[in-house]
Amino acid sequence: MASQSVRLLAAALGLAIACPGIHAADLEIIYTTRAGDTLIGLERQYLSAPFGWKGVKALNRISNPMRIPVGTPLRIPENWLRAEPHTARVVAVSGDVTMDGKPLAPDTRVSAGAVLRTGDGGFVTLAMPDESRLTVQPGSQARLDKVQSFHGLPGQNTQIFLEHGRIESTVAPQRGPAARYQIRTPSASLGVRGTAFRAGAQADSAQAEVTEGKVGMRNDAAAGATALPAGFGVVAKAGAQIPAPRALLPAPSLDGVPPVFERVALDLPFPPVDKAVAYRAQVARDEQFNDVIATTVFTTPRARFTNLPDGSYLLRVRAIDAEGLEGQDATRGFALRARPEPPNAADAQPGGLAWSAQPEAAGYRVQIAGDRGFDSPGVDDTTNGLQFAPALAPGRHAWRIASLRSDGSHGPWSEVRTLDIRPAPSPATVEVYNQKLRFSWGGRPGQIYEVQLARDEAFQEILVDQRIGEAALTLATPSPGRYRLRIRAIDPDGGVSPWSGTQRLQSFFVLPVWSLSAPAPGTP
Repeated sequence: MASQSVRLLAAALGLAIACPGIHAADLEIIYTTRAGDTLIGLERQYLSAPFGWKGVKALNRISNPMRIPVGTPLRIPENWLRAEPHTARVVAVSGDVTMDGKPLAPDTRVSAGAVLRTGDGGFVTLAMPDESRLTVQPGSQARLDKVQSFHGLPGQNTQIFLEHGRIESTVAPQRGPAARYQIRTPSASLGVRGTAFRAGAQADSAQAEVTEGKVGMRNDAAAGATALPAGFGVVAKAGAQIPAPRALLPAPSLDGVPPVFERVALDLPFPPVDKAVAYRAQVARDEQFNDVIATTVFTTPRARFTNLPDGSYLLRVRAIDAEGLEGQDATRGFALRARPEPPNAADAQPGGLAWSAQPEAAGYRVQIAGDRGFDSPGVDDTTNGLQFAPALAPGRHAWRIASLRSDGSHGPWSEVRTLDIRPAPSPATVEVYNQKLRFSWGGRPGQIYEVQLARDEAFQEILVDQRIGEAALTLATPSPGRYRLRIRAIDPDGGVSPWSGTQRLQSFFVLPVWSLSAPAPGTP
């Protein structure tokens, strides 16, 4: 009974059957006679020259060609039928893909005999006349051997030769005695009449994984077809019997994948699948995964992709077992909103912020938060520059920055960074003795101080720039005039305070008296 069911499946799926007088590679259809059928009538309606009714009579051992019982199954070799060629259509293409050595574009028509090659990262999806879909995966070579129908008979006859690599197919239900969809590889053949499946070919093996419907597989070592139901797959070695089908691994859980990502480098972890040795992850623009733009195999349950443009996508992940069979699919939608990217932080003056230019940015938005966090930031400002000098109280602050789009909206925020505002030294006082000026200020043990004396407010004409280890500095009395003084402290841990408020130092020309003003407010 089991062998009989396999033979029936082979016939139903339209697989190759060796027959007397027919080449082993030829296929045949089973035509069921109706009332009024004669062999001469069948010749006129279906057969091509030079084949005629006498051949059908001999092949099927018909005694009376004019009186055939209704319901009689007649075997007719495929190459005896009147073929009507069709073309497939490219519905999606991505990356390095060629047809007969030339780059392939969407909406291109693909005729029988065309050879499709995909490089690393290349994909192409074809739509057959009946809307069956074939996606050729990266690193593959496939030839469209047949895409045709037969005059007077319903159904489509499609045959693809997969020399190496992988394909994925969603096959429309095949109806009619001449309807069939086949994938041939160097070591095995697959036949279906409506299903979703994957196939792979290597130098010495072929594999199939069925996710919907049924597939029949056969090779030269098998007398009949091996039935592969949905949820099962097989790896067949060349010259060996096809092994028993194996259950595909279950789909991973993608419940933990967030709906939105804001980084160009995508990192998508998921729980491991028992008995999995690797995982294949794919990203597509459509739910049917006709327009796949990326696929990668990972040895850990963590998918990573880079350089995807911003947009909405579908993620599909499946586990791979030790035999190389790829399991059931898990699918989840997500959006990538990573651009314009936030700028990178750069070295800044103590108490300030700085960042590198982001070419895509029309400006920048800066937020600085304290204990209340970014729900209520203390500073929320925009700038076109690459530096920001906020007026902040001493302490530790959190800050982040985002690039602005031309419409004023902002891209993703940067990682949160910290800004330590050290207390600046207290205002200095000055004393005059022996034609010298002695400045002193309040400090803390272990601090080192930088002292600058300049002629101008911007400290471009600096007269004194000195580093000392005590909170006092003695200078020779300068010539009468007006000067600017500022001080900052370096803590033992290397942290640097902002400059103190600028103080004005001036002398009176009549008397040798020097005065030092209070610090100017808001001086960085």
